[in-house]
Amino acid sequence: MKYKTAIISTEFMDNRVKEAVLPFEESCTFTTFYYKKSSEIPDIYKSIEDKYDGFIINGIISRALLRAACPDTRKPIETFHVDMLAYYQELFGLMTLNPDLKAERLYADFMMGKNIREAVENKTLEAEGENFCGMVACMSLEELKALRYKMVEDVRGKWEAGRIDQVITRLSTAAKDFEEMGIPCHFVYPGISYMRDVIKRLLLTIELDKMKESMPAVINITAGRNGQERDELGELAMQTAILQFSREHDCDFMLQRHASVYEVHTSAGVIDRITDKYSVCMLKKYLERKTGARVCIGYGLGRDTTRARLEAMNANQESMMHPQGASYAIDENENLIGPLISGSCMVLSTTPSEKYAKMAEETGVSALTLQKICAVAQKQEEGTVTAQLLADSLGVTVRAASKYLQKMVAADAAQVVGTKQRKTRGRPEQMIRIPD
Repeated sequence: MKYKTAIISTEFMDNRVKEAVLPFEESCTFTTFYYKKSSEIPDIYKSIEDKYDGFIINGIISRALLRAACPDTRKPIETFHVDMLAYYQELFGLMTLNPDLKAERLYADFMMGKNIREAVENKTLEAEGENFCGMVACMSLEELKALRYKMVEDVRGKWEAGRIDQVITRLSTAAKDFEEMGIPCHFVYPGISYMRDVIKRLLLTIELDKMKESMPAVINITAGRNGQERDELGELAMQTAILQFSREHDCDFMLQRHASVYEVHTSAGVIDRITDKYSVCMLKKYLERKTGARVCIGYGLGRDTTRARLEAMNANQESMMHPQGASYAIDENENLIGPLISGSCMVLSTTPSEKYAKMAEETGVSALTLQKICAVAQKQEEGTVTAQLLADSLGVTVRAASKYLQKMVAADAAQVVGTKQRKTRGRPEQMIRIPD
């Protein structure tokens, strides 16, 4: 089976890309999608994400822009990037071939108009390159979209003022602009061998992902009808609903009954699909609607069926402890994922790190609960939470949340930093900061 890879690039890079992919065309189909403005990249990606196994983006700025606009990308993505060593080789090669070219009259994109001669003399050229890459990585979406235009206008102004003679850049969109303006421009291409290494790395990642899709997975389902005892009619309705879900969603389900538990054997790829990449639980909603029962679901993945069954049981225990019976999953790396409610999902390790193991010993709160509390705090400004916020986020009572926080404060794992007036009447709530 041939993999399908999408390359999001510019027409300026077309010939280079075609040469790079030649050795891989027997095992992979490559389709190039062109953009004229970098702001088009996120929309292109979103429109084709489900149709391709992996993606290659042209350039670090384009990759940073996609990361900022689509932080939850799930498909493997690689970048045709010009590293600074290759850039310096091109830079000094250009100056060697053009001995009359003065370094101070050469505009390099990563210098953003700064004097190259001074950077060489002060031995800060490498630092300038690192600073540029660091700056790009920290830019907001709007800043990244504006970067090309800012550079092009800067170059235009310096060219019209007679302050520069040539431009060297790795931004293919900017290179096209300079070409149309009649400004001499040297474009730095990524090396063919490097581009082929990128493709090899992407294809290996895709292959590993495909292997993961077929990994054994088990769904552990328990159900009860408002505390009433189970009856044969209710059990038949549940089994029928599970099988109907399997047919309607084209899932490969093998259903087994174990005492009070319904156990479904399937694959990791199916779990990924029916939970929308571990963000919601379509199965829970479906079963509760069809049967009227309260359903708790645990998803388990493992490198073998025995491990997947165990993780599914453990995940279901978490589901049963949640006030709304929200579903949970435990993946092959023993990470607890959940609750599977859109916008509320956390990824936590079921094997506590030394930090959480020590904190659990000091506070008397389980390491897993501490991870949940810290995950909620990290999403808040300055890591500050209240008992009410924590209760809402974890699905526990305010009293339980307050108890956890007070134990952490007593063990110096958290600090009271102020109070906040409740929306309803009552004493102000303590605001508690939890360090990273």
